[in-house]
Amino acid sequence: MADNRRTTTSLAALGAFALLAPLATPTAALAESAWLEQDLASADRVGLSLESGELRLDGAEPIGLGASPRLDTAERRTGLATFPEQALQGSTDTIDVDVRVTGDEEDVLTEARGVRADGMWTEWHPTSPGGGRVTLPETVTEVQLRVEVRLTIEAASGNEGADGSAEEPTAVTEVRVRPIEGSGAAPGPEKEREEASGEVTGEVTGDDVPQPFSARLFATRIGLVGNTTANGHKVRPDDHFVALPSRRGLSNRGGGEYTVRVCSTGALGPAASGDTENHVPRCAYLPVWDVGPWNITDDHWNEDRESWRDLDRGRPQAQAAYTESHNSGLDGFGRRVQNPAGIDLADGAFNQGLQLPTNGWVQVDYLWTAEYRARAEIVTASQSDPVIVREGPGTEYDTVGLAAHKANVDVACKTTGDQASGPSGTTDVWYRVGDGHYVPAAFTTGGSQAPECVVE
Repeated sequence: MADNRRTTTSLAALGAFALLAPLATPTAALAESAWLEQDLASADRVGLSLESGELRLDGAEPIGLGASPRLDTAERRTGLATFPEQALQGSTDTIDVDVRVTGDEEDVLTEARGVRADGMWTEWHPTSPGGGRVTLPETVTEVQLRVEVRLTIEAASGNEGADGSAEEPTAVTEVRVRPIEGSGAAPGPEKEREEASGEVTGEVTGDDVPQPFSARLFATRIGLVGNTTANGHKVRPDDHFVALPSRRGLSNRGGGEYTVRVCSTGALGPAASGDTENHVPRCAYLPVWDVGPWNITDDHWNEDRESWRDLDRGRPQAQAAYTESHNSGLDGFGRRVQNPAGIDLADGAFNQGLQLPTNGWVQVDYLWTAEYRARAEIVTASQSDPVIVREGPGTEYDTVGLAAHKANVDVACKTTGDQASGPSGTTDVWYRVGDGHYVPAAFTTGGSQAPECVVE
């Protein structure tokens, strides 16, 4: 698959449940496909080491992944491994996954995803302990697997066996996948990407394409510099990423395949005080690199959400717990919810991207929930600094926000403007990535197939 279609950097991340409907009928020839063995040495590992052909928790690097949920990491150790993407012999929406372990299968979570027709990834979908059949939301020709090993401190050190000797902690010994003949069920998730409902702004505005799902969330600042996120990133000062309360849309370590556009509203604090009528929004394009705040299985942007299905789409459970005592005012861990946060912003996104004076309400567009017309990835030489987003194709136009390194953006059209020099060379081409949002093509990879912007 061409590099300009989506990020392929490997990651490791935690598991999640998914119950999405399948799409279309793949080729019947896949019914007898052979197993595709995953090379354990090829996996991107965080907190795991490869010893004697087994993936096990790394005693030299005991970590607890996930900064945003602020869980007690003193009692658990987590390790994650993500395997390279795997090309299939044909298209299908159904795969079998087999994971062999020493120890308890319940200690290992396995997830799979596939590449959509537009070149973007589906969300992650889990298997049963030890593997099993996974039905993806649409047909794919490439898949990727990731596994997570999570143990208590006691189990990580080796439990005592029946004879008094220490038992070896759980380890992964084999991972394999095979495509099979698909389900042939009616289309579902593609239609969902065309229907942004709930607390949304889903109208088509100037572009004859479906718009991403959008929701109004309360945003807080992550902080926690030096901690490790759920995808293995070590939090830096002035970082530019977000945390959402589900692992379904957790990007690869260093990747941006799941990106959100977050815009300020002027409504500050849980009570939404402030001059919203005269507020000029700032927006930031940010990859999802962590899970939280509060919950970790609350994919509120999905119609068929994993948890809290009694709530409307686009309404985080923490928000409902805070404002209307949902679940007796507690989150999924039984903690008293102290604010209605549905998204966490890294320090750079909070302070520089949106320039928020305090926690406040933001509008969030989940970009991967729509079809991508011409995907581009933001790139910077420092691999950490963001790119300035302007309201027109030149430096004379006002700054309206920032786009993080590795953020995946959808290019609506391209136009000429001021010449700019960046990692992709020197050019006068600019991309429109949102309503009144332009970035220089010199700071992107991909997107060149976008049509010319029409001057109105």
